[in-house]
Amino acid sequence: MTCLTNLDFTVVSAAVATLWAVAALVLVWVARNHRFAGKPAFVLSFVAMLWWIFVVGFEMSSQGLSCKVSWALAAWPAITLLPMAWAFFLFDYTVNTKGGSNPFRLLCYVGLPFLVSAIAVTNSQHHLLYDLDTHLVTEGAEAYVVFVHGPLFYVIAAGLYVFVMSALGVLAYAFVNAERNIRPFLAVLILITIAPLAANVAYVRWGFTILGFDPTSFMFSGALISFSWLLVNNRMMDTEALGRDLLFYATHDPVIIMDGAGRFTGANSAATELFGDQMPERGGSLGHLEKIGPMLSFLAETGELTCAEPIRYGNRIYDPRALLIASPIQTKSNLLGWSVSLVDITERERSAEALRVALQRAETANRAKTEFLAVISHELRTPMTSLRGGLDLVLHGVAGDVSEPVRKLLGIAQKNSIRLQKLIDDILDLQKLDLNEIKLDLQEVNPTEFLRETVQEYDAYAAQTNVRLSVVSDDAHSRVHVDPFRLKQVVGNVLSNAVKFSSEGGVVECSVSATGATLRLSIRDSGIGIPENAEDKVFGRFDQVDSSSTRASGGTGLGMHIAKRLIERMGGAISYESRVGLGTTFHIDIPLASHRARTH
Repeated sequence: MTCLTNLDFTVVSAAVATLWAVAALVLVWVARNHRFAGKPAFVLSFVAMLWWIFVVGFEMSSQGLSCKVSWALAAWPAITLLPMAWAFFLFDYTVNTKGGSNPFRLLCYVGLPFLVSAIAVTNSQHHLLYDLDTHLVTEGAEAYVVFVHGPLFYVIAAGLYVFVMSALGVLAYAFVNAERNIRPFLAVLILITIAPLAANVAYVRWGFTILGFDPTSFMFSGALISFSWLLVNNRMMDTEALGRDLLFYATHDPVIIMDGAGRFTGANSAATELFGDQMPERGGSLGHLEKIGPMLSFLAETGELTCAEPIRYGNRIYDPRALLIASPIQTKSNLLGWSVSLVDITERERSAEALRVALQRAETANRAKTEFLAVISHELRTPMTSLRGGLDLVLHGVAGDVSEPVRKLLGIAQKNSIRLQKLIDDILDLQKLDLNEIKLDLQEVNPTEFLRETVQEYDAYAAQTNVRLSVVSDDAHSRVHVDPFRLKQVVGNVLSNAVKFSSEGGVVECSVSATGATLRLSIRDSGIGIPENAEDKVFGRFDQVDSSSTRASGGTGLGMHIAKRLIERMGGAISYESRVGLGTTFHIDIPLASHRARTH
């Protein structure tokens, strides 16, 4: 008790007390306001340093050799713990590990300080820590102890040097692998770590002291306070600061920052306004947040953000996106945390929804139009058949003789009825194609015989315009697997166009040839030709290349469109080659029956 009451406070001891008070305030401020890798080890280092400074203050103020030695022995738990905790902090801070309470750390934090404390308490029995030659020296009004160190002092010091040198090795590794902009910061951290080590070596080897006392504690206090100052002014390792720099000022969307363990570290004003009272305190869990809580928990566990569809929150729609916040020091595990932004896509989704509704309405309207045309066409077909039959009977004299003027009028009516019948048939075929209702009756066909039969059916039509049809074939043995009725419809459309646009006295040449697995039917005319880049008009719906000539020759603008779709349904294709003024050649390509059998 005498060592607690017989105290002489001086200006020096008051300065030490002031240093202790400042360091304690710094510790409280850092612990409450900052989150960084290795924080638990850093706080433990600070606590050990405060105990060491506290004991040094009482050692300065106490009277007599025994009290001063007792206070010096009381500092050994902190002397042992401080270098180890600092080394672990530097390891966690630079390599970005989670630390934790593994058995080795517990041994270092509890076991070794307890063992050294036992040695210090029993020093009066064995004098292995401080020798019997330890003595008191008085200089003027100040008195201090000259410690003569025993063998265990050097053993413990050597062990603690191992921890400090390991910390310096980790810092050197981090310095080499760090980005260029963070190296000055790491260099200062290296100097902060070397200073207490150099002071202790000078004290042990050459007896260097400050006012007669071991300078190590003072250097450690300066190191810890200096690092705290760096923490305020350097944000390179601050998870929340990196996240804010990355996204906070580049978007007005809600942004949430969380550390590597999934704990909340910060949010911008948009996120705070969106979630309100649901937002946790710093370091709290985010798993309870409505809509996105489970997603954030899964992100922290797996590193993956899973969101199958946008999130609807209130009257807004958000697309969650996560951006990894990496440590600037290149390590195997360089994850500091994530910046999760909720990108507002409300207007985009509304526009997409409006387009979907418009498309649905357009499809409904198109189907209604198709069905209307089908109904009208069916309704027109019956009276048109009766009309054509009546006209044929009159023109062939079944209903009696008619005068020549009347016969001409009846002839015009017959031609127009044929055109109208063709239009009705085309509209019905188009409707069936749109609704995918055309059923193909596939059969094996000899293309040469098929082409000759089809050409014969158009001989009379060609003769009316003084156009000659011819068939050329170099392959009489090939077979194709097609619907002969629909193929005749395709070839008939091409033939009628070839005759229609050929000049009087011209020739339409039809040919059959086989190339590899494809058979080609070619129909070449000597007509007016087709301009370049007119494929969309040639095969378009209700489209015509030259409206003036088409009106003169007749046409609906549906024939080639239907022909193209029908031949593609049979696995073939239709194309053309043309030069204006010289004529056009249409090619109808169909897979050979043997090839179709192998592929199917």
